Amino acid sequence: MAGKSSLENGETVEKTVPDGGWGWMVALGCYVMVVTLPGMSLSFSILFSTFLLDLGVSSTTTAWIFNSHLLLWNLVGPLTGPLTTEFGFRKVSMICAGAGATCLVLCSFATSAEFLLVAFGLGGLFGGLGCKPCYLIIAHYFKRRRGLATAIMMAGMCTGQFAGPPLIRLLQETYGFRGATLIIGGIMLHSVAGAALFQPVQWHMKKEATSKDLSKQETPVDKQEDSSLINTPLTNPQAPLTLRNKRLRQVSESSASLHLSTVDISGYPTICEEDPDDYGSETSQDNSKTSGAWILIGRVFRLMIADLKILKSPPALIIALGGLLSQNGYLNFMLMMPFAVQAHGYALQDAAWCVSVAGICNLVARLGTTTLSDCSWFNMRLVYVLGACIFGSASLIFTFVTDIKWMMAVAGVWGFGVGVNISLFTLVMARIVGVENLAALIGASSLLVAFGFITLGPIIGLIRDVSSSYDVAIWVTVAETFLFVLLWLCMPAAIRYERKAKEGNEHNTDNQNV
Repeated sequence: MAGKSSLENGETVEKTVPDGGWGWMVALGCYVMVVTLPGMSLSFSILFSTFLLDLGVSSTTTAWIFNSHLLLWNLVGPLTGPLTTEFGFRKVSMICAGAGATCLVLCSFATSAEFLLVAFGLGGLFGGLGCKPCYLIIAHYFKRRRGLATAIMMAGMCTGQFAGPPLIRLLQETYGFRGATLIIGGIMLHSVAGAALFQPVQWHMKKEATSKDLSKQETPVDKQEDSSLINTPLTNPQAPLTLRNKRLRQVSESSASLHLSTVDISGYPTICEEDPDDYGSETSQDNSKTSGAWILIGRVFRLMIADLKILKSPPALIIALGGLLSQNGYLNFMLMMPFAVQAHGYALQDAAWCVSVAGICNLVARLGTTTLSDCSWFNMRLVYVLGACIFGSASLIFTFVTDIKWMMAVAGVWGFGVGVNISLFTLVMARIVGVENLAALIGASSLLVAFGFITLGPIIGLIRDVSSSYDVAIWVTVAETFLFVLLWLCMPAAIRYERKAKEGNEHNTDNQNV
């Protein structure tokens, strides 16, 4: 995200990311987005538990509804990079956020579990497409302060988690299920305003003039930010931006009015917003709109397939599989926690307080962890795995306590562990594979996570129905979490393998040149 040009006096003008400025408004927009959109996922049990219990719905059906929502939320992950490349972050997020909020409004008219399955599932599809660009745009607006900006975004998700349940209970007591769901859907529409702040990063690039000698010097912090742990992109180096634009215009001259992708589809895409000079062009000048649409769809599909090739890298595969295990584990525990509390004879209000306590501790952990991640001494991988150990152990302890006060305390420890782990998810990605491969890895990881939700999630619900025990089902989520820890113990070996493979390829290339 930087460009250079030379001046006559020997100085070099370098364009760098804002690392502040309008970037803070982007971070605010991300905060608003994640306060509202993920709220329908995190508050599912509080919002719909009474409705589902009144219908006599089984735990298996409840798990299908919740995990189908999460399936579609993550299944659109591979589309995030290509769509934001074609249309920009702002368009994708605004349209999909509005559609996701509309789906929750439709849920207020549900009269059966089947209706809820469809409406809530579509909410996951559009909500995921609206929310996932937040994780990408932060990485493109910030460099040195990326951890702090991520902390602001992550704080939004926790704010929704601890403020949502009490608000939902108050609205349900005042307006009933339908009225409360309508109001929550209206609150979610504010995510469109947050997405409106996602201006193209090219509008705000900073120009810095440096001498040739100084431009060659890099601080240790710069080196840490600019290079991945495997010290190489996972793909062939991409051509310069202007050259890629020229090639794509030659290939797609018949549909030149479309915003052409600045991605070499032979490798993994790097997210690039529209050229600011061309950003105002909204209408196609092509006489054959149908042909242009098919070209666009084909290009998005090719970019999506190219993203999946990143899983050939062992470190990337470990990150993706680990995301499957950890997210499936903690989200299905969150699904069952309110039902488990009510199974011990406590009211839904008590269950809502457990979720809120977990959300508050989650917020503290996310703010602290992401802020500290900017420090040079911070061991990101170690803390990331430690967070999983904390919430996995808390999930296990939760099954052995019966007093509501102890349940709240354990829920708080669980929320702290989740906050530590999840807040570092995208930061670990960028640190290991590099920002240039972040969109590809998020897309591929989301696809695997979606597969886990539609396979493992309903199985957990079935285990609860067969055993008639929430504790047994929670033990399955604990097993997923500790499998994640074992998988990450292999990460150092995977990184060494990747480096050796790179060295071998370079050696073979040198021999061929000789």
